[in-house]
Amino acid sequence: MAMISYVHDRPAESTRRRRLARARQHALAAVAGASLLSACSGTAPAPPEPQMPTVTSTHEIAPSAAGIAAYGEFWRVSELAFAAPTAQDWEAELSMVARGQALTDVVIEVRNYASVPAHVEGAITHDARPDPALAPQPDRVAVLDCIDISGSTLVADADGAVLDDQASQTPRYQYRAEVVRDASGTWLVETTAPSLDQPC
Repeated sequence: MAMISYVHDRPAESTRRRRLARARQHALAAVAGASLLSACSGTAPAPPEPQMPTVTSTHEIAPSAAGIAAYGEFWRVSELAFAAPTAQDWEAELSMVARGQALTDVVIEVRNYASVPAHVEGAITHDARPDPALAPQPDRVAVLDCIDISGSTLVADADGAVLDDQASQTPRYQYRAEVVRDASGTWLVETTAPSLDQPC
């Protein structure tokens, strides 16, 4: 059986295997849902003068929702690629949801899986939200996510053998990303950073 290389935290049998497992933790996830914003108004007969939203709050709300939605789409496409890495060359489709370091890393990870060949089965869950440590900007949103990979498995295409070292992997960990709006107005994931030493 071919040994697999990982980027994050998977089997310890070989460097290649560890890199693939870490790549899986880095790139897989279920679709993150976009936050819904709603407001309610009362029926008081004579309400006080309404307060107009400040420019700051308007700029924080719209980019946050757009950034979270783009982050969710990044994971949706990444999950499709990791479930069927040999089905097509995923770079063009991934470039529609990511750029820079995030795009480079996920393309490398998909190609690593295809070279084994192996694929991911099962479900990854997320709890993505705007990172409270970094205020959203009109063209940039920081995302803080809690990724749970305990419901998924990396398996070999040839014989279905499990390639994860489930006893040694970090099943739930924090994951940070930066989502940016490009000149055309499209939101793209630009950087990603798993924090395997920060369980959630």
